[in-house]
Amino acid sequence: MKRTIGLTGNSGAGKSTVAEYLAELGAEVIDADQISRDLCKPGQAGYLAVRKAFGPEFFRGDGTLDRQKLGAYVFADPAELVRLNSLLHPLVLKEVRRRKKESAKDTVVIDCALLVDTGLDRDTDEIWLVRAGKGQKLARIRSRDGIDEIHAENRLKSQAGEEELLARADVVLTNDGTLEQLRKQIGEYFYGKSGN
Repeated sequence: MKRTIGLTGNSGAGKSTVAEYLAELGAEVIDADQISRDLCKPGQAGYLAVRKAFGPEFFRGDGTLDRQKLGAYVFADPAELVRLNSLLHPLVLKEVRRRKKESAKDTVVIDCALLVDTGLDRDTDEIWLVRAGKGQKLARIRSRDGIDEIHAENRLKSQAGEEELLARADVVLTNDGTLEQLRKQIGEYFYGKSGN
């Protein structure tokens, strides 16, 4: 029987690192954020919906979506973030579910920061939460996205509080130490829970 892991955690906690290692262990990783990016490429359904709803000012001269500009705008205004999510989430969910159904792997990982918010948690057998200290998360977001402290803070504030995620999590991975320590935790839960 196929095992489905929902991988979540606030931005900057280290979800991508965990997902990469799970892929090395043989799992199929479905990255909801990458699907969202793909849907927002020129001509795709997400791109057309965002352009229609938000207008051309969030698009570059070459026609591509300026994700950084749109992100700064929506993360500063909760109502606009809800509007953007209402356009993109149904499209992302449909694609995630299609890929999960078609996967030939024994273990599928749905990598999604908004796993609970979108309802994708209902498509999983277990929820894995990646945690890290706030300072580390902010530093990682700033480094990864090339944004300032204010925008990084706005991004974190827009996501579900860690307490809410902790209450839902079956597995909690702490990413405040070394990569080796993180990999050890992942391996123990990956093999221990699957009965291998």
